[in-house]
Amino acid sequence: MSEANYSEAKYIVDVTPQNINDVVQLSARMPVLLDFWAEWCEPCKALAPVLEKIAHEYAGQFVLAKVDTDTNQMLAQQLGVRSIPSLKLIVQGQLAGELNGAQPESEIRNLLAPYLGDAVEAEPEADEAMDLVAQVEQARAMGAHDQAIDALQMAMKEQPKELKYQTLMADVLMDIERLDDAQSVLDNIADEKVKMPGLARLFFLRELAGFESAESLQYRVAQDSNDLEARYYLAATCVLAGEPDAAMELLLEIVQKDREFKDDGARLAILKLIELLEGDPAVARYRRRLFACLH
Repeated sequence: MSEANYSEAKYIVDVTPQNINDVVQLSARMPVLLDFWAEWCEPCKALAPVLEKIAHEYAGQFVLAKVDTDTNQMLAQQLGVRSIPSLKLIVQGQLAGELNGAQPESEIRNLLAPYLGDAVEAEPEADEAMDLVAQVEQARAMGAHDQAIDALQMAMKEQPKELKYQTLMADVLMDIERLDDAQSVLDNIADEKVKMPGLARLFFLRELAGFESAESLQYRVAQDSNDLEARYYLAATCVLAGEPDAAMELLLEIVQKDREFKDDGARLAILKLIELLEGDPAVARYRRRLFACLH
């Protein structure tokens, strides 16, 4: 089970203590399946091709992240791994499910199914596009943003009408705080619905530009229940950290206390959050809660 076995697919990565935070942050955009294994573990060797087969079928709908427990013992302990093989599914930065010990393929698919679409046989052109998206997402997770930008620039030159490349480019630029460049990319997209989530993310990034740390904001919130400014900016931090429920609670609290704060800014921020989560089941719930709060 050499490292080379995991370099063939763009959606299969090796996890280290140095990149684990990037991998977990990637789970805000797609599910991440952590596979804890070791060279000496025979059940791990038997499980590996099954996991890779499923990863190839879904081709970028989730990331298979391999964790060698011999070289990452502390990481395995921190994540509560007591025996291997062990699978832990991370979605939106949270543990969404786990399987311990040797597992049949059906159980692994059942673990993933609620968070994935159908595994279909794609057309060659669509498969190529999905592979590029997976390559870019892996580069983002590993912090190789220049590599991601180069790949997207080439793709956008070859297929200038492919909107997914443009929205992904904007996301990569936002990752490295090139906000004006991201704005320019989004401004060139005519379809308002397509660029809406990107503009919403850009809104929260601009709100937080140059602001204090999340830890400082959390302290202020804990110290003063009427510090609406701290609540507002902590909510923005939660949005960008993939914690929309926490952000929603903070923003609703501001709406209830003071509609004049930032010229009704909390309500507007909730609407931006809803735009960011376009297509997510949580959107209907957030709309109902905002309506109830306003009426």
